[in-house]
Amino acid sequence: MESDKSSVDILKDIAKRADWEINIKERVLNARYGNTSRNVIIRNYQIKNSYFISAQSTDFDKYRTYSGVFFPVSGYDNYKLLIRKRDQLDKFNFRKNKLRFKIGNSSFDSKVYIETNNDIETHKLLSSSKVQIQIIDFLSFTDRLQIGVNELNPDFKKKLEGKSFLSIFMYMEWMLDKELIDKAFKIGELLNSKFNQNK
Repeated sequence: MESDKSSVDILKDIAKRADWEINIKERVLNARYGNTSRNVIIRNYQIKNSYFISAQSTDFDKYRTYSGVFFPVSGYDNYKLLIRKRDQLDKFNFRKNKLRFKIGNSSFDSKVYIETNNDIETHKLLSSSKVQIQIIDFLSFTDRLQIGVNELNPDFKKKLEGKSFLSIFMYMEWMLDKELIDKAFKIGELLNSKFNQNK
């Protein structure tokens, strides 16, 4: 895995080559123990109303380090959605398997695990075969990829506070592969357009 400093440098290089605006904030919290808070925000203005965010904090939860594409969504404050690749444990946990949301397409349902609090909204969002294909392709990259709404809402910057986000992200490490970042933007743009249609 890349060191934190080289991760920032990689994102700087990606942003420079793609002509994206990048803003980096690093803060040493405890120099003795090497505790550092890092936040990187990249704006790709070709994808309207989107942020590529990479963050590292000293919080003790699975989202203390994450990286991905975020779209603010309005009118979805109470909506919850989490999509991830289905793993072996999911297949053997019958109770969990019974409670998960299924779209009704076995080739899609067999590969993804979905939790939601609104089946109707989720069905509208995911019913397109184009969306399903892109989700399967994206999640196949690594097990740490997730797609969510109100699953991870970055709030370390004032303009991000108090908003609901559609998030296409990787947790416990940073997204440093340009191809993967482009895929995250592409699927995020597609899903965000679905949210705008559903209003």
